[in-house]
Amino acid sequence: MKTGIKMTKINLQNQLDEKTKELILKMEEELEAKDKEIENLKNELAYLKNQVLNKNRKIFGSSSEQANTIQVSFFDEAEKDSNLKAAEPTIEEITYKRTKPTSNTGKKDNLANLEKIVIEHKLDEDQQSCRDCSSDLVVIGKKSKEVLKYIPAKLYVEEHLTYSYACRSCEENNDKANIITTKAPKTLLHKSMASNELLSHVINLKYQHALPLNRQESYFKMMGANLSRQTLANWVIGAAHELDPIYQLMKEELLKRNYIQADETVVKVLDDRGKESNKQKYMWLYKSPDKDQPIVIYDYQKTRSGSCPRNFLSGFSGYMQTDGYAGYNKVENVKRLYCLAHIRRKFHEIIVNLDEEALKSSRALIGFNYCAQLYKIEKDLKEQHSGKEDFYERRYKKRLKASKPIIEAFIAYVDREIKDAVPKSALGKALAYTKPLLPSFKVFLEDGSLEIDNNAAERSIRPFVVGRSNWLFSASTKGAESSALIYSIIETARNNNLVVEKYLLYLMNHFSNVDPQDKESLLKLLPFSKDLPEDLKVQAK
Repeated sequence: MKTGIKMTKINLQNQLDEKTKELILKMEEELEAKDKEIENLKNELAYLKNQVLNKNRKIFGSSSEQANTIQVSFFDEAEKDSNLKAAEPTIEEITYKRTKPTSNTGKKDNLANLEKIVIEHKLDEDQQSCRDCSSDLVVIGKKSKEVLKYIPAKLYVEEHLTYSYACRSCEENNDKANIITTKAPKTLLHKSMASNELLSHVINLKYQHALPLNRQESYFKMMGANLSRQTLANWVIGAAHELDPIYQLMKEELLKRNYIQADETVVKVLDDRGKESNKQKYMWLYKSPDKDQPIVIYDYQKTRSGSCPRNFLSGFSGYMQTDGYAGYNKVENVKRLYCLAHIRRKFHEIIVNLDEEALKSSRALIGFNYCAQLYKIEKDLKEQHSGKEDFYERRYKKRLKASKPIIEAFIAYVDREIKDAVPKSALGKALAYTKPLLPSFKVFLEDGSLEIDNNAAERSIRPFVVGRSNWLFSASTKGAESSALIYSIIETARNNNLVVEKYLLYLMNHFSNVDPQDKESLLKLLPFSKDLPEDLKVQAK
């Protein structure tokens, strides 16, 4: 019966004229094209839905790029090499108890670094006798109650009067007076009424605590001082101008390091007419993530051109770690190291929106798993060896043994999957992003001091992003450049475990009394200097 049907179809095909055959062929080609177009539209719709879900998650959801660890462990690359006939191994169940230290600290631990004043409440001498028999009373116990006190901020005017002295005898005998004049203390802004204490407070409020100058204007008004926003802005820009030698010296020291991380973010800057510029401006960040003496430098530029990092890093030679932005390719004499966090994020954005059933068949989960395995190795290394002097050497050896095979398997997975993935699909885009970066990511195996990702740079640029959300824009190019300089000093101080406002005051007091050309003296004032006094550091609990 089947053969008869087949023959009938063949006979019918033979009976058609050429024009009909051409028409049928054309219709089939059009249907095939329509099917392909429909499939592409479905993929594009799925991609756009995924983008909307990711946007909503970034706005309203958790920022953690974690997946359900139980689900992730089930769906690894092993399904490609599994053998269903192989006998199951015997599972030995091991149980143990572990005392996990609590992350909660008591109130006494929270206040351990504060000055304590002990006030004793004792009876007066004339009250220390018994009312009934007049015998002396003795202490039989005491109770303690701690009260956290607050001293409100206070502004006052300090007037410095300097006097000139002359020797009348010399003036009478030599016709020339010997004159001696006293000097007032120097301040960073010597032509301004701003003391170093007030200036460091204003800068700390704006740049570390993201309090815009218009709010500071109200803040100081409540304390009785009418300080306009323009006055405060002039002080900030003036301080940045004076401290430029410190910034330049920090940059000079940064370029001497052998490992720099880089990142960039947009910033709004008003033009000369006071209107927001149509062109996006950028704040670039460069960080040396050393365990000891880290350096963080911000650099304001008008474009995102690759010439910006190329010019800034001129003279640097070593490892440079970034995301996949092609502009960094223009930097010369560096060995590129890519960020695994950005690679992981591409796969995470796919799997985070999948339900459990969809997750089981997701090919993106395999890519995410490779990233998770590499991060697990890094986490274990830090937990076990981070406090040891040879930590970098230990990490280098462990990575060669454990991380290298995972990276090679990851590369093989990407090469294999990208052949069948739809280019416009979410997985296709993730694989296309990952493929050119993974081979260069292997550079992190060369040196134990190199980090697996660029997260340290992202953490350092976050204070600027938080500040930007409060003050919204810089009022001028000078303001943006001043912000870059001051953020550099503050973030480097913070990364070196300094109390920022105390350090700023120390820096201003000492900088005001040294020659800006005296490089040796300036080196001792840098936020990562070993010569800084211990009381500037955040005290460990």
